[in-house]
Amino acid sequence: MASDMMAFVKFSDGSIASLLAEGATAKVATELQTGGVGLNQVSGVSIGQAYTGKVAVAATAICIKDGTSTAPSVGDGLCYAYFLGPDGKIVCNVQGGGGSTSGMPALYKPVQMTTGVKFFAAYQAATDGVSLGSLAVCCTDGTCDVFTGTAVDATKVSMVNKDGSTIGQALSNKSIAQAYATYNATKGLNEDGAGVGAFFLESAEGTLKHMFPPCQGNAQDPVPFIQGYNTRILQNDTLSLTGTT
Repeated sequence: MASDMMAFVKFSDGSIASLLAEGATAKVATELQTGGVGLNQVSGVSIGQAYTGKVAVAATAICIKDGTSTAPSVGDGLCYAYFLGPDGKIVCNVQGGGGSTSGMPALYKPVQMTTGVKFFAAYQAATDGVSLGSLAVCCTDGTCDVFTGTAVDATKVSMVNKDGSTIGQALSNKSIAQAYATYNATKGLNEDGAGVGAFFLESAEGTLKHMFPPCQGNAQDPVPFIQGYNTRILQNDTLSLTGTT
């Protein structure tokens, strides 16, 4: 069953935007445009076009499972959300969660609204098997990106960004300041204890550089950023996950 994606964005002048994507497809990055029943704003417009000149300072994204009157949105969880620039690059990642998530966290950095700026998000429906793993990364120089991979039972899977680049290719010589990791399988990434319970960053030589334990993106609080990585990425580093069922 499809879910609806919603987002709320606060600007530095105190104004706010409501964004919506009805009937979004699971695990697919979907643009959220202006919308909302009964709101005094234009609908169906990209955020950059609708609010040109404003500066976003806080935001949240949530997913609501259709048919919540009979099936609460437990299990439908946010994978990731971000502002996309006119150049096709991710400008800033956004936190959020499932239908019961409350809060509007400050953005890692302000985002200037211009024509061509868009808001994207993706969710994962509940599953008791392998799922989509996502890592939203913010670097010390302000660069942001998202890396994903669909887990395969007992198999090491490389996580890449929307352009198909590995973490080393995309973030070479940059340092991770903070990141959030999501994996929305109901039994977690490593349900039988025989695999690896986190996404893992490795050097070209196979040396383990960092671990990113994921959470389900459907709690009452937004998916948390974990601070203070300051882990330097080199060109041939890789990010991987190994799922178990």
